[in-house]
Amino acid sequence: MKQNSVSGTRPLVYLGIAALMLGIGYRWVRSTHSSPTAPAPSLPSPAKQAAAHEDAEPREVPLSQFISDSQPPAAIPSIGRTVSSVQSAVPRVEPSPYTRQLVSSLTNLDFSHGPITRERAQQWKEGLQTLTQQGVTALPAIREFLEQNQDLNFAAVSGGGLLGQSSVRAALIDALQQIGGPEATALMLQTLQTTALPSEIALLARNLEQQAPGQYRQETLNAVTEVLAMAEKGQLAGWDVGALFQVLQNHGDATTAEALAQLQSKWNYYATMALAGLPGGEGVPSLIRQAQDATAGAGSKGALAFQMLAQMATEYPDAGAALIEQARRNQIPEGAWRKIATGLAGDQYQIGMPPELSPLSSTLPGLKTYHIESGNQNFYSLPLNSNLSSDQISQRLALIDQLLAAASSPAAVEALKNARALLGKRSP
Repeated sequence: MKQNSVSGTRPLVYLGIAALMLGIGYRWVRSTHSSPTAPAPSLPSPAKQAAAHEDAEPREVPLSQFISDSQPPAAIPSIGRTVSSVQSAVPRVEPSPYTRQLVSSLTNLDFSHGPITRERAQQWKEGLQTLTQQGVTALPAIREFLEQNQDLNFAAVSGGGLLGQSSVRAALIDALQQIGGPEATALMLQTLQTTALPSEIALLARNLEQQAPGQYRQETLNAVTEVLAMAEKGQLAGWDVGALFQVLQNHGDATTAEALAQLQSKWNYYATMALAGLPGGEGVPSLIRQAQDATAGAGSKGALAFQMLAQMATEYPDAGAALIEQARRNQIPEGAWRKIATGLAGDQYQIGMPPELSPLSSTLPGLKTYHIESGNQNFYSLPLNSNLSSDQISQRLALIDQLLAAASSPAAVEALKNARALLGKRSP
């Protein structure tokens, strides 16, 4: 029986190798158009600094590139975290031949006959439903595959979007969520404690929170911290870890705010946006400190902190008050005023995939997608909600007027007046 299990994984491995080679070829073609053909060790220091600055700043990219940069490799290598104390949490039971075959039919996708068709996708979905209907008896077979730490990213294969899942492992984790109960929850917790896949940690965190609100918060934060440490050491080179910052944003507190501030040196935009999104405004004090720091205020870190404070100013009064105080002291850099105006009335930055957006959907009105080479940061912006109530618009207009009264520089006045005009168009 073990022989069947091992041989059953071979098509996935072969497909993974082919898809990985295609991905490597794609990245090589991109790199040959964006990088010199030979190293330039004698590059002058100012040029090096300019290149580093460019890598650390966002540039708007097409939606297709945004999706590509956000995706993991087609074939996920066997990589995970070893936590020996977890293994006894889920009793080990030998899978039945039937459930093992069901899992094998889901994981061994043959693309030698072309892309996934609607008919094949429907058959695959029915197989997943059949596995889920087995209930707890399916758990040993699911566990057996998840412990291999292998995966196939469906977004990287032709027709994969028709399967309705992002990857093989995501489909099996979804089955665990539907099966429910203490055994399935324990297996999801074990997977959370051993996986190194950022998107999978986010998925498991959401599922566990639904199963037992608040119970696994610390285990979730531990998983995020450990995988980010791996990424900092270069063990996830080229991977997008934005999903981990979303988890911190959704489950964080004041302690998390301190950790996010330390992560800004490598993932400035991700960490700063996560600070702005912490529940209850827990990130506001950290953003205020960054805005008040003259050194940070002169660079992109401080400018982004000003923008995030403006973006959240009407929801958290302390953020707006800090902006007014800095304006009165004339301590807002000239270049930060445009970002403040954007936060008050323009495009709003967010981490992750835009809502109601998939590779098969159309573009949302006003959507902009961005990429930063440093840390492979990918995020989007949408215009300030046009459905703002009259009270919400009035609050923003009042804040702009207070800033206009406090500011004196031409750059500040111009940016704030433009923001006021933009909000005025949305006034009922």
